[in-house]
Amino acid sequence: MSTDGARDVFLAGETVDLIAPDERAVEADGWHAWFNDPDVTRHLVNMGLFPNSRAQQREKLANLRQPGQNALVLLVLPKGGAGVIGVAHLKDIDFITRQAHFGLIMGSRERSGNAVFEGLETKALMVQHAFDTLGLERVWGEQCVELEAWQRYQVLFGFLPEGIHRGAFRKGQKRSDTVSTSCLVEEYQRIKALRNGAYWPGKKALLALMRDLPKESVVDAVDTAIRRANVRHMKKVRLA
Repeated sequence: MSTDGARDVFLAGETVDLIAPDERAVEADGWHAWFNDPDVTRHLVNMGLFPNSRAQQREKLANLRQPGQNALVLLVLPKGGAGVIGVAHLKDIDFITRQAHFGLIMGSRERSGNAVFEGLETKALMVQHAFDTLGLERVWGEQCVELEAWQRYQVLFGFLPEGIHRGAFRKGQKRSDTVSTSCLVEEYQRIKALRNGAYWPGKKALLALMRDLPKESVVDAVDTAIRRANVRHMKKVRLA
């Protein structure tokens, strides 16, 4: 099977392009192998439990191409890169409630100094497509609280915490909390207006915004507030 030729770019960005899943990702880019890497899967509940083969990934690719999917799955191709390095999705797309779940796995170890920008721009491109093209009004996600940097930076794209889920994540003998976050269409539109119509502000401008973030993340602030409120309430009902 030939792996030559240009990739099918669906969403083009500054640091990455998001492309349609293809055979080249399976045969040449090692897409299947990401899910055998414990560093990639350590914050993914249902991945890395059993080996993933190239044949299994071919089957998953075939399933993605079946009609009637309520998901959009795209692969992350760095600008000037030789192969894809991650996979992003909008899944559980609901055109009645106008919402979808966003997920991202950055799998390849061949990462550049642009790694954080590649991840954030991938999310920005997918969210922009969700609101502007699919007509959704809410995009949400959930992550292990240990992914602190990601949670800090995604605030710059309107993703705010909705709640802390106690002990919701487990991998092996390790249990930890998760945080759910979301961006509503009105927050997305407000950010675009503040950036002269650009949701993705550009790598240089984003770096400045990242450096200006408060020391305490909004996730930490919400977590602390919830814990203190719970303690106060349990004392009032004489259960503490």
